[in-house]
Amino acid sequence: YEEGWLVKFDAASPAIRCGLPLTLAINRAALQDVFLKYGVPQERVHTANRVSSYENIDGGGVAVELEDGSTVYGDILVGADGIWSAVRHKMFDLPMNEIGPAYATQHARYSGYTCFTGTCEHTPKDIEEVAYKVFLGQKQYFGCTDTGHGWQHWWAFLPDSPGAGKTDTAPMLDRLKREFEGWSPEIHDLFNTTKPEVVKRRDLFDRLPIFRGWTDGSVALMGDAAHPTMPNLGQGGAMAIEDAYVLGEELKAIKHTCEIKGILKAYERRRFVRASIAQFLSRNGSDLLVDWEKLRNNPIVCPIALKSINIFQPLTMDYLYSADF
Repeated sequence: YEEGWLVKFDAASPAIRCGLPLTLAINRAALQDVFLKYGVPQERVHTANRVSSYENIDGGGVAVELEDGSTVYGDILVGADGIWSAVRHKMFDLPMNEIGPAYATQHARYSGYTCFTGTCEHTPKDIEEVAYKVFLGQKQYFGCTDTGHGWQHWWAFLPDSPGAGKTDTAPMLDRLKREFEGWSPEIHDLFNTTKPEVVKRRDLFDRLPIFRGWTDGSVALMGDAAHPTMPNLGQGGAMAIEDAYVLGEELKAIKHTCEIKGILKAYERRRFVRASIAQFLSRNGSDLLVDWEKLRNNPIVCPIALKSINIFQPLTMDYLYSADF
């Protein structure tokens, strides 16, 4: 492998300039624990019973049908049910029997890559100076970030056909060690401290922005249900959290349920452009990263690409890390 930084960026200054807390990575399970402890009371959280359909009620409100056949009612339904959202399918009259990874290529764009992820207890030597790294190669790359308390989260992109994980029965960690043989020892330090059972894989899909809108009466989409995003900039979960913050701000002003439709449209207007830009930057960045080795070996393209990356990557991170609500 070849040592050296292609580009560095400062994740602290944009947040400080905007008066925001510093950008931090957090394990999703830990974040869920925070929500349950300090946010929604646990007795209000019900799992293992997905939304299967909904109907807007004349005069306001929404009736929500669940997988177990029961129906619940509310003033608002927020479809935050991920890229294979049942709420989205209902909203746009898509076939309700075509939800999930089995129908992925019919309702989303496949990136050509599978993402393997893992977490491990490991502290890199340069942890005080660098919190986030990406290692580039031809048609594959690897990234890692600090998630606090001596833990690292890592991800690896490899080219694969959609659904290949169903037939690939080889231990995932063994495959990764082979695929990244000869790469930086830092990567193998992470592999060697990762338990095989925590490694996950998923095929990477996204979609174009939904210009038809994110709302339907008293129903709104949020997160990957509205704007599924490639993960290389870490903006999937971040955009969903921003969505929730803005929706909460809009709902604070409500005085009567008759205002709900307008409030949800205001939320959509405030979020559409920024979320769409994040989708574009994530897809564009992903394409660039996996083709970097090819670009680097082109004597004409390489200097242009290198200059562009050093100009635009810090600008990209500055934009993403300095949200103006």
